Amino acid sequence: MSRVPLTDEETRVIFAGEAAENFGALEGSEQRDVLNRLVNILESDVIPSSLVYEWIGNLDIYTVGDQIRLYTKVVDEIPQGNSEYHVIYLFYIDDDHDYENKTLATYSPRAEAKAERVTSLRTISDVEEYLEEQNALDADDLRDMR
Repeated sequence: MSRVPLTDEETRVIFAGEAAENFGALEGSEQRDVLNRLVNILESDVIPSSLVYEWIGNLDIYTVGDQIRLYTKVVDEIPQGNSEYHVIYLFYIDDDHDYENKTLATYSPRAEAKAERVTSLRTISDVEEYLEEQNALDADDLRDMR
């Protein structure tokens, strides 16, 4: 049975900060778990911010199993007034649920800056160009990484 989305909006993820390096350091099964969680978020029928586990400063935290935490910034419904996309900036992958204050302090201002930048985009073509420049990934791209 094929999935029928409730909205036409697409969600993309951008590996920012140390996320790509953190991802590469995970064991294979942990990488698959992270990818599966991201695919589930991207394909959900609800906006990505509604699936956030907790908020710390400007960061939105997703869980992957009991241990892994994804430090992100979620921006729903862009461009404003003509919503086509949701964007998740993945800054850091914490594989031992440690919540280091240094990491939170580093990424909280970056999260705010990314949100300000993407919400300033006014047209769908501006958003699409930005997503292309940032190498934003959709669910199919993530599946290809498994």
